[in-house]
Amino acid sequence: MKITALLLVISGLLPTAAVAQQYPDRPLRFIVPFTPGGISDTLVRLVAEPLTRALGQQVVLDFRPGAGGKVGLEIAAKAAADGYTVFLGAQGTLAVMPSLYKQLPFNPERDFAPAALLVRSRYLLLINPAVGANNLKELIALINSKPRQFSYASVGAGSTGHFAGEMFKRAARLDVVHVPYKGETPAITGLIGGETQLMFSLPVAPGPHIKAGRLKPLAIASAQRSPLYPEVPTFDESGVPDFDFSTWFGMMTLAGTPPAVIARLNSETNRILQTEEVRARLLAIGLEPAVSAPREFAEYIRSERAKWARVVKESGIVID
Repeated sequence: MKITALLLVISGLLPTAAVAQQYPDRPLRFIVPFTPGGISDTLVRLVAEPLTRALGQQVVLDFRPGAGGKVGLEIAAKAAADGYTVFLGAQGTLAVMPSLYKQLPFNPERDFAPAALLVRSRYLLLINPAVGANNLKELIALINSKPRQFSYASVGAGSTGHFAGEMFKRAARLDVVHVPYKGETPAITGLIGGETQLMFSLPVAPGPHIKAGRLKPLAIASAQRSPLYPEVPTFDESGVPDFDFSTWFGMMTLAGTPPAVIARLNSETNRILQTEEVRARLLAIGLEPAVSAPREFAEYIRSERAKWARVVKESGIVID
């Protein structure tokens, strides 16, 4: 009986081992649930090109934006769990969205499996220079002197930038209006054009506008200053303590994907993130490479989900 049981165990492992050995034997689809041209576009291209070389198969980018990432994740959730479909997961879609929406067409915890944490990044508070504030203290005083005459842009309702704006309102006791846009580029364009006066943004998209003087960074929403903008003080240094709105992105697969396939994706991606060239290019746009095992990434997502459940409850924001 012992021999029979052992044979059953071995026979059960053979399909998984065979799949892992053959993987990949055709191109991979990398779903990006955000618009091209932003930080997610830059990130996936930096990872996809060397991953194509490492796996010996083309990694094809498939942009499926909409509803703050919900559209792309719904498409991913319907794919086969064979490792040939991966997608870009983010704090907003995997940690915030489950508490923000009453109903979702997928279950982030049940339907998806983490492959590799890619990067972390920190949010900048940007203003249109015409506002006239030289620091965070001056901005707060200006907003308080003109209630509801200032507005802040975000890339969409329920985005991390939206939450950062609402929590900033609470922390500094401000009366400022939220203006959601359909993506990062139109939000930044609106800020430059004076449609809004401030915005929380990751560093990459507004970088050229900051250098050209069209946008002005006042503070960074993290415990430490950014290596990309070392001259910009933190919120704590500017008089608003414990204000930390950093974010992260990771590569996800489908639940049920063979563990050996996930392990292959994880090891190749971690190796790519640690190469000098990729690391330098990521840091240059304000993205900090992160390396972790799939199990560590899964635990991190669970802790982030619990954290953002509290933030959503405090903010009172719910999207039907």
